[in-house]
Amino acid sequence: MRVLEFSGEIGSHEGCGCGFKHDKSLKEVVFAPLREALDHLGQLDLHPPYAVFYDDVTYRIAGRTVQKVLGARGVRVASPTFREAEEKAQMLGAVKTVIAVGGGTVIDVAKYAAYLSGADFVSIPTAPSHDGIVSPIASLFAEGRRVSIMTRAPATALIDVSLLSSAPHELITSGFGDILAKTVSIKDWQLGRDEASEAYCKSAESFALRAINVVIDALKGGHDFTERVELLATALINSGVAMMIVRSSRPASGSEHLISHYLDMKLDRRLRHGIQCGIAALVMAILHEKWNPNWWEDEAYRSDGLREYLSKAGVPLRLDEAGISGELMAEAISEAWRIRPDRYTILHKHRPSREEAFELLRESGLI
Repeated sequence: MRVLEFSGEIGSHEGCGCGFKHDKSLKEVVFAPLREALDHLGQLDLHPPYAVFYDDVTYRIAGRTVQKVLGARGVRVASPTFREAEEKAQMLGAVKTVIAVGGGTVIDVAKYAAYLSGADFVSIPTAPSHDGIVSPIASLFAEGRRVSIMTRAPATALIDVSLLSSAPHELITSGFGDILAKTVSIKDWQLGRDEASEAYCKSAESFALRAINVVIDALKGGHDFTERVELLATALINSGVAMMIVRSSRPASGSEHLISHYLDMKLDRRLRHGIQCGIAALVMAILHEKWNPNWWEDEAYRSDGLREYLSKAGVPLRLDEAGISGELMAEAISEAWRIRPDRYTILHKHRPSREEAFELLRESGLI
C-alpha cells in the first residue's frame, strides 16, 4: 500500500500569499489492490450507509465488488447530465458516503450528487483518463452544453493500478493528453495574472507542473506498462490537487479546454476529453510561441517537445485520424474564446481569424 498525503505539502494560504484559501478537503490517496484499499476506509472516518455509483461497464469491472464488500446501495448512472446527478441526489436519503466507481461520467455525477446531498465522497477510478479524479469540479451537460461547476473534492481516492492498467488504450491515451495540455493552461493562467490582474497561486502551479513532469518521465521510457500507468495516475491526482487548492479549474484548464468544449458542442461523435485537449494544446502552444513572450524556454514544454510526447502517448496528430474536420477545428480556434469571455487566455489576447487558424493547423502538422 502507498498513501499520498497532501495537507502538509500544500501549506498555508498565508505563507503562499496568493489570496486563495488553499482547500485541503482531500485527506489522502491510497494506492493498493481494491479490497485492501476498501479496508482502509474505516480509518478515514467515512461511515455507512454507503451508496456506490457505477455504470453497466464499471459495475462488472469493480462496482459489484465494492457494493458487496461494503454492503452498499447500488446506483446506476445513465448519462453525464446535471439532471441525472440531481435525480440521484434525491434518492440518497440517509446515505453518509457516496462512492464513485468509474470514469469521468460516473465520478462527476456521483461527485455532484454527494455535494447536493451533503454526503462524503470517495473516488475509485476505473480508467486514468482525466484529472477529475480528485478535483472539486464536476463537468456535466446541461441542454447539450458541457458546464463545469464547483462542488467538493473527495475525502479520499482509492487507486488500484492493476484496475487502471486494464482500461482501454484510448482512455489511457486520454489521460496523458489531458496532463500534457497543462503546459498551455498554466501559461494561459499566467497571462491572466500578468495582463488581466488575475489572482495566481504558486502552490497550485507547483502541483500542475509536477503533474506534467511526472508524465514526461513516464513517456521518456525506462518504465514498464504498469509503472507508466501508476505514474499517469499520480500525475492526474496532482493536477486535481492543483484545482482543489484554489477551488477553480484555472490551473488545469485554458484555451485548449475551451477548444475541447467547442468540439463537444459540434462533433457528432465526441473524442475522449484528454485527446481533444492534447490536440488543441499543440495548436495553442504554437499560438503562444507567436504572441506570448513569457512562453516556456524548456524545450520539453514547447510545441516540438509537446508534439513528441503527445505522439509517444498515442494522441493522433492528424485531424483526419482523429475524425475532426479542418473546417471545424479552425472554427473552434476562432470562436472558442466566446465560451468563457471572462477567462483570459491566449485566444483572448490574440483572437485568430479563420485564415490564421488554418495557418496554425498547417504549422502544427494537424492538416
